[in-house]
Amino acid sequence: MTKYMERNKILVVDDEEDLCEILQFNLESEGFAVDIANSAEEALKLLTDEHELILLDVMMEGMSGFKMAEKVRKEMHMNTPIIFLTAKDTENDMLTGFSIGGDDYIAKPFSIKEVAARVKAVLKRAGNIAVSYKHFRAHETPAQIVCRLLR
Repeated sequence: MTKYMERNKILVVDDEEDLCEILQFNLESEGFAVDIANSAEEALKLLTDEHELILLDVMMEGMSGFKMAEKVRKEMHMNTPIIFLTAKDTENDMLTGFSIGGDDYIAKPFSIKEVAARVKAVLKRAGNIAVSYKHFRAHETPAQIVCRLLR
C-alpha cells in the first residue's frame, strides 16, 4: 500500500446500495476510507473537506449526479476530484460530465480493478496539485496568490 492511499477518504454516491457496498469493500481493501451516500442530497450533507475524492453516479432519484457536481463546484466552491460512475455512456453525457467539473468518467458496467486504478491515478494527480491549493484563499486570482506568496 502506498503512502498517498493511507490518508485518502472517498465519498461514494450511488442509489444502488449493493454497488455501494461492493465499492466500499474493495476500496477499503485497497487502503481507502470510504463513506457512502445513497442520494445526492444525502451526499451534500455528508461531504466535507476531508473527502479527497467523490465517486458519483449520474442517474439517481431526486437530484442527479450532474446537478450535485455543479453544486459542489459552483455553490460550495470545492475542488474535490469527481469521478462519474454511470450507465450514461454517450459522448454527449461524457462531455457534460467533464464540462461541469468531472475529473474522470467510467461507464457501467465496470471492472472494480479499473475503478481502483482510476481512483489512484486521479488522487495521485490531485495530490501533486494539493500542495499548491493549501495556499489558496477564497476569491483570489492566481496573480494575487503569487504576489502574496512572494512577499
